[in-house]
Amino acid sequence: MKLLIAIPAMDFMNTEFVKCLISLSDKLKKDGVAFEVRIEAGTLVYLARDKLAKYAIQNGFTRVLWLDSDMVFTDELLEDLEFSGMNFVTGIAHGRRKPYLSCLFKSYYPEVKRYVYDEYPSNTFEVEACGMAVCLMDVKILKDVFDRFQTAFTPAVCLGEDVAFCDRAKKL
Repeated sequence: MKLLIAIPAMDFMNTEFVKCLISLSDKLKKDGVAFEVRIEAGTLVYLARDKLAKYAIQNGFTRVLWLDSDMVFTDELLEDLEFSGMNFVTGIAHGRRKPYLSCLFKSYYPEVKRYVYDEYPSNTFEVEACGMAVCLMDVKILKDVFDRFQTAFTPAVCLGEDVAFCDRAKKL
């Protein structure tokens, strides 16, 4: 595995996130994982995500660990996500504003009753879409999405960049 830790950020990073990233990096080095951390700053998250995705494709990475710069996680995050055996897996994350809804979606559309999860099974389960706050995926998925749609993360009508990506990936 050649791992890119991809972080789209506006112009600052949460202190707790930085501590977690350093701890994860130290563990990956100790475990002999080939990885690079890349931060793409800018006000439009979808452009930062597209740039990071293109970088992963062009530089021979096999996996991308997407992390939002306000997430908090353990140094075992990669092991936990890899344990699923999936080529596209996310952790449980919640929105930044009250009522702090789940970023795991049963449906793309908020008019559908209970469109987000508020309870979770104890094992891995499939979702319709997810936020990309903590997400691990094969680079092949990114390449296939770019090849078909010429973008990975450009928002779609009524869909943010992360859910729009999930929609494109599901179509493949």
